[in-house]
Amino acid sequence: MKFTSFLPELHDSQLLAFALALISSLFLTPLICERAVKLNLLDKPGGRHIHKDPVPRLGGIAIYISLLITSLFFIILYGRYTPSGFARFELLGILAGGTLIFFVGLLDDISPLPATVKLIAQIFSAIVAWLCKVQVKFLVNPLFFLHLSDSRVFELDPILSFIITVGWLVLITNALNLIDGLDGVAGGVALIAALSLWAILLDSKILQPAGALLSATLAGATMGFLRSNHNPARIFLGDAGAYFLGFTLGAVAVAGLSGNANTATVGSVVVIAFSFPLFETLFTIVRRFINKKPVMQPDSDHIHHRILKAGLSVKTTMLIIYISCFLLGLIASTLGGSVRRYSFLIVLTLGLGLLSGLWRRGKVKTNVITEEKKN
Repeated sequence: MKFTSFLPELHDSQLLAFALALISSLFLTPLICERAVKLNLLDKPGGRHIHKDPVPRLGGIAIYISLLITSLFFIILYGRYTPSGFARFELLGILAGGTLIFFVGLLDDISPLPATVKLIAQIFSAIVAWLCKVQVKFLVNPLFFLHLSDSRVFELDPILSFIITVGWLVLITNALNLIDGLDGVAGGVALIAALSLWAILLDSKILQPAGALLSATLAGATMGFLRSNHNPARIFLGDAGAYFLGFTLGAVAVAGLSGNANTATVGSVVVIAFSFPLFETLFTIVRRFINKKPVMQPDSDHIHHRILKAGLSVKTTMLIIYISCFLLGLIASTLGGSVRRYSFLIVLTLGLGLLSGLWRRGKVKTNVITEEKKN
């Protein structure tokens, strides 16, 4: 009897992937936190930072390793990642581009890189993904919804596909990094976006079990990390984690929806699930342009900063952002046609994600403070 006979069918195994990634991340995050303290890889207070104590900034490593472990588990045990093999889902492109952008972020966490170097690296990572068939091949024709055209989608030529795909991946990568300025915000937003993708990609009209599997894996890995990232944070996501989460979410959306004429209409709906970080990015660009400041120059005038300046606490600000993104995710799921069947999954998992911040050890932060005093 094969061991896989005790496992669920591959197309119904998302909960197993979620659980494996969650357990891996819960186990790895404290270990990485302690290691970062010993290496003095800490985010120090002062400047734009609102935390009062030094905090490790390598939390993205736990998410990255958890996703790799879970993906390899399925590949080794099932012999493939999708019910029909690798042909229908571009896992290689997602992991290749995601790995490149992860290590760029990791280098930046260890020793800050110039903004132009990071942008070039992001573009290169997106190009690698495009070459590995993670491509926006179809776009929705907006005139169709106004009854001004008979064509619902139109196919992109390779040049347009390249420009739009690379632009989208770089945009969503930076969008998630921009909102990573407050305990739990970027991780929570990424968790909600991953849950929304999970629900949408399981819809019977879309049938992308591999995309749903990777979304579930990303959700589990992120939730495990959030246990130590809720305010007051024991560890930060870091650029490595923010870049990897943003890039992977964007790539899964492309591979799962925008590469097929039958699902391209839902691809536009996914933008709603990502609208908070995307709006923050647009708001930041316009604000800096009006103030005649370099677009890539960091500041402390983001949406979460403005909410804090209004007198609200960090936890209240985080909750406002979570609720906003949760509602946007439900709207995206509803328009994608999957909310009737899977909304309970989103609600349940989001609730567990929020509660996960209450179940954690207090030892890590003490270690950080003690280590900092020694230095």
